[in-house]
Amino acid sequence: MGIHSANGAYKAFAQQRDALTGLLGRSAGVIDQLNMTQFRDDVEILQKKVQNEAFKIMVVGTFKNGKSTFINSFLGEDILPAYSIPCTAVINEVKYGEKKRAVLHFRDPLPEKLPEDLAPLALEHMQRHGMQHIPPLEIPYDEIEDYVVIPMGEDPAEMLLESPYHKVELFWPLELLKNGVEIIDSPGLNEHATRTRVTMEYLARADAILMVLNAQQLCSEREMAFIAEDLKNQGFTDPFFVVNRFDCVSAREKEAVRRFAVSKLQEYTSFGASGIYFLSALDALEGKQNEDPIQFNASGMGPFEQALSDFLLGSKGKIKLAQPARELKRMLTDEALFKVIPMQRKMLGSDLAQVKARYEAMQPKLRELTDRKERLRGKLEMRIERSRREFTQLVREGIRELETQIPQWVQEFTPNAQLGLVPNEAKLKPVMKEISDHITEKMGQQQRLWREKSLAPALKQITDEIFDMAQSDAARILEQIDRLHGDMVGRQADSGAVLQRILGSAGSFGLENLNIAGEETTEASSKFTKTLAFEVGAGAVLVALGMLNPLTIFLTLAGSFLYSWTKGEEKALTKLKKTITDNVVKQLSETREANADKTVDMLMEKLRELADSFLENLEQEITEFGNQMQAVIKEMEQGQEQVTHREQILSLCEEQIRKYSMELDELIFSLVKG
Repeated sequence: MGIHSANGAYKAFAQQRDALTGLLGRSAGVIDQLNMTQFRDDVEILQKKVQNEAFKIMVVGTFKNGKSTFINSFLGEDILPAYSIPCTAVINEVKYGEKKRAVLHFRDPLPEKLPEDLAPLALEHMQRHGMQHIPPLEIPYDEIEDYVVIPMGEDPAEMLLESPYHKVELFWPLELLKNGVEIIDSPGLNEHATRTRVTMEYLARADAILMVLNAQQLCSEREMAFIAEDLKNQGFTDPFFVVNRFDCVSAREKEAVRRFAVSKLQEYTSFGASGIYFLSALDALEGKQNEDPIQFNASGMGPFEQALSDFLLGSKGKIKLAQPARELKRMLTDEALFKVIPMQRKMLGSDLAQVKARYEAMQPKLRELTDRKERLRGKLEMRIERSRREFTQLVREGIRELETQIPQWVQEFTPNAQLGLVPNEAKLKPVMKEISDHITEKMGQQQRLWREKSLAPALKQITDEIFDMAQSDAARILEQIDRLHGDMVGRQADSGAVLQRILGSAGSFGLENLNIAGEETTEASSKFTKTLAFEVGAGAVLVALGMLNPLTIFLTLAGSFLYSWTKGEEKALTKLKKTITDNVVKQLSETREANADKTVDMLMEKLRELADSFLENLEQEITEFGNQMQAVIKEMEQGQEQVTHREQILSLCEEQIRKYSMELDELIFSLVKG
């Protein structure tokens, strides 16, 4: 792939996306003319979704691996500063914009403890809004380092405080971004757990995961733990591994480095050895900027860009466009062409008094359907609430397990820093930081194991039950709606796939990145369970990690430890370990109930989103039928001239729908064929 061909590879996707967006816009007019008000909202949702559709490429890696330089080389321009100090305390989303600008988003709520050295512009904005529910703030795009870097103060403890910022959106007028690529730059994996968690929360949203490694410090223990535990074990089986700074490896060592990387990494990606790329991001960037094909080709970036575009424009691109295209075709044909138009024609050709009588006769049936939907709501709420006790017990047991493990974790660890014969604050800080980081790492490993072995199976059982029950009850309601349609037009309509029909464009159960609309029940449930377990698991036992900030431990324990220590007592390190162990276990025990409640509330909220989204779309099916009859009755009440005009509109809509349907078939075929 040449210097400019990466952009061209995504252009076809952008053209198909624009074609579908145009079809959605034209179809919205037809849906509107047919008075399909509920479906009109769905078409608008689809149109916005497709119009803003992009390939989200998430770049992860440890500090000093050249993540920022790699991103700049991929984009072909110096967009992110290549810091020489730890940085990226928050997520950076690089996306298309006609003008260069940056928008800062704040956490809600803000962390309890904030760094002292915050950017004045941000601090003034936060104070202006009372330090809560803070709206986004546009900041100078060339000053983002004032917001995203980690060392916001000279005190090392300051570096470990959570940033008050959620993310930075960086808009840039690049053709590659305009054609549907977004880059997500994440905090380094070797930094504090609060920032690693930010990275983890975004993984499920990515279309492609690129892990940048350093050829000179390849496959560290932390990197391999992340690859094995956070990628593979959580179902992320197709990451790309980018071995950067390969130009810094001597010629005689290059082959050995290649073999080592392949031996360590190939089992963790479905691409095998072909998913591992050796390159120089700096040479690639300079080659693009200098229009130097020799330097660019020598960098090794070309084959990687080709493989990435093939992957994204293959199955990923098909899903992004084919799924909404199929949903639009379903609305145009199954709903508009085969149900709405025939029903309206049948009504327009009947006596007004008979139509009104039919409408009145159907009211009890429509009310009964609404009642059945509300009964389903009660069943879902009961099942969700019944799971609270089970999940609460599950989380409490997870925290108790941490309490039993911590003493062993502390005792087995020997810090590199030394307390010396006479401990003081200067000596104490690095020792406590090492111990705290060790506990944090072990708790993260334990949390991942708990998520996989305990949380995910329990979630799967509950969500399977919810999906099965909801689909079964909804199918009966849909059959009754279609029977009412059939009574109007003289033939029975096919109810179709329940989940696809109920979820439609507004589907995915409120989880916009899942793309489960239109899938089989078991597949939809599996995707929902995986993502929910990941989201909740990432924040569940980890809610306890806030107290393990070394700054907090130091402030809590340092004074009492130094005061109570006297020369000649047991060794200082042994005493310090016991002090830390007792304090951490005590805090975990005292906050166990609150942490469990917080985690379970998060679960309950997500499960209710599932139920509410399902029921909302089922309500749409019920109300749409009554709305259709009311709209036609109003037309008929205006006299024969209006009836004739309405019949002409129906014929025109039918003609347009058949035309749009053929265009959709061609688009879907081109996507599948490609």
